[in-house]
This record gives sequence, structure tokens and C-alpha cells, in this order.
Amino acid sequence: MSGAGVPADLLVVDAVAERHGTYRDLLGRLAREVVTVAPGEDARQLLGADRFAAVLVNLDGAADRAPVDVAGIALGASSGPPVIVISGRMAELGAGGCPVPGAFAYVPAPLAAELLPANVACLLELARLRATLAERDGQIEALGRQVAELGVAAADEKRTADALKARVGEQIHRSKNLLTIMQSVAHRTLQGDHPLSEVRDTLAGRFRALARAHHMIAMADENGTEIADIMDAVLADISHRVTANGPPARLAHSAVQTFSLAVHELAVNAAKHGALRSPDGSVAVGWTFFEHGAERYLEVGWTERGGAASKAPSHYGFGLTLVSSFAGPGADRPCIAFEETGFICCLRLLQDVLIAA
Repeated sequence: MSGAGVPADLLVVDAVAERHGTYRDLLGRLAREVVTVAPGEDARQLLGADRFAAVLVNLDGAADRAPVDVAGIALGASSGPPVIVISGRMAELGAGGCPVPGAFAYVPAPLAAELLPANVACLLELARLRATLAERDGQIEALGRQVAELGVAAADEKRTADALKARVGEQIHRSKNLLTIMQSVAHRTLQGDHPLSEVRDTLAGRFRALARAHHMIAMADENGTEIADIMDAVLADISHRVTANGPPARLAHSAVQTFSLAVHELAVNAAKHGALRSPDGSVAVGWTFFEHGAERYLEVGWTERGGAASKAPSHYGFGLTLVSSFAGPGADRPCIAFEETGFICCLRLLQDVLIAA
């Protein structure tokens, strides 16, 4: 089996030029090309070309130190191709101290014509087998890398799928909660004998508040939603008459919808019955952290100023009932107060609905 990366040429180093044609005739059918060269710089350059499956070195006929020099050319690099040494004086060569690495074969000069073809055929087949083995090793290494990469990709896909599955589960849970809240809101809104147009507008406003809250939850990560972002979204229509400030605080997903709806009810109440009915009226919203015994909570204050004196209603409707549910345990002052200066209320968010507070 041969391929582009398999060396299939032979290099013959022989000082006797008259023998060069004999090599090509004798070995030409075995190799892709038989290259003959005399000892010297050309031979050294050809040896460095990394294109030969084997090297034949004929030491017979080389003068003086030439046998040792020729052997040194072919055998000096142990990492090169295998070498066949043709000589009638192998004993003298060994005695001369020429380094001969293990990857070589010795052919006596008188028997070169009979032994060379078989030796060359073996070396060429060895070169092909080595190239095939190297190619297979490369393929195995590449497959190993692919398997490792596929393992990493599979692990990533599993993590992504698990995260998506968890996200879908959370979304289903939130959607069910939203539907439950919407049903409760619709039921409470439709109670009483209010005009249909008023009920329709009230219900639409409450549903819009819930939709905005649901969108914020869907867009948020596991770190919850900033109180400031909730205020900006719910109070967008009256933002020019509201000041809101407080420390960074994030609300858990489980409380975003009801809190957003409570703030919406406060805004609607201010516009219909409170300070925002007056051109000079305004609302200040602020929040800060408090501790009551072992309990830590976030208190959100809503203060209306500049309108007529607020009056307590005969009974609490849906909005004020929802707001009063945020009083929290251990409250040392009323959650809702109707003052001469305007409406005031406090909403308390306990530690279990706050994230990194």
C-alpha cells in the first residue's frame, strides 16, 4: 500500500560511475526512481531530502579513505532511511572504526546482483508498512481528539439541555402562577356594582401590570429583579411626578408579580383619589433595609404630597387590601395612613423574597 507520504525512491552512492546504469536496470522495476550519485556534497544533500525508502552504498572501488567517507555519508544519521552496504571488505570497514548503526544490511560485493533485489524489495515494503502505520497512528490520534471533543460537546449539550429543561419548567410554573393570579384579580375586580367601562379599564390596567412583571421575570436571571427596575416599569406613565430612590435590592421571582401589582394599585389610587389628582401633587417612593429582632426586611415607603387631605374609605377594595398584605410581622406603625398632608403607606418585603440583600 503506497501513498503520497510513502518514500518509494532508492538512493545509490557509488564512486564508480560505470556501475550506475546497472543499478537502474537491476532495481528500476522495484522502486519509483533509482537515483545514483558519487560520494560528495551532492550525496549529502540528497540524503537530507527525506524522499528515499533505502540507501545503497557501494564501498568497492573507493580510493584511500573513501570507503570510510562513503559509509559516513550514508550511515552518519541514525534517523535516516535504512542502508544496504555493498562491500568485499566489511571486516576492514569495521576495523577502520566507521560507525555503523543497526538499521543496515550488508551485501557482499560478489553477490550483489543476486541479493540486492530481495533486500531492496524488503526495505521498500518496510517503508510502506511504516508509512501506513504512521498514517494509521495519525488517524487514531485524530479520532481520539474527535472523541474527546465530542465528549466535551456532549457534556456541553447536556448542560445546555438540562438548563433549558429547568428553564422551561420554571416558565411553566410561572405561567401557572400568572394564570392563578389573573383569575383571582379578575374575580375580585368583577365584584361589586361598578360600571362596566370602569371595570374594563381597571381590569386591563391590572393585567398590564402583571404582564410587565411577567416579562421582567422572563428576562431576569437567577439573581432576581432590581426593585428600581420594577418601579421604573410600573410607574412609567407617572414618572414625571414621582421620585424613587433606595439601595440596590433584588426581589425573588416569586414576589415580583404581587409586588408590581401592589405598586400599580398605589399609582392608580394616587391618580384617581390621591395627590396626583392635583397639578401640584407628587409622590415620593423610597426603600431601605431594617431589622426587627432576628428578622431583616426591606421597607418601601410611598408618600403623597401636594394634594388634598386624604380620607379613609369606608372599606378597603382590592388595591388597598393587597397593599396592606405587605405590612409584615412586627410592624410598629400602620402600613396605611390617611394624613392631612396626603396618603402614606409602607410595604415590607421580608428576607425570604430578597436576593443578596
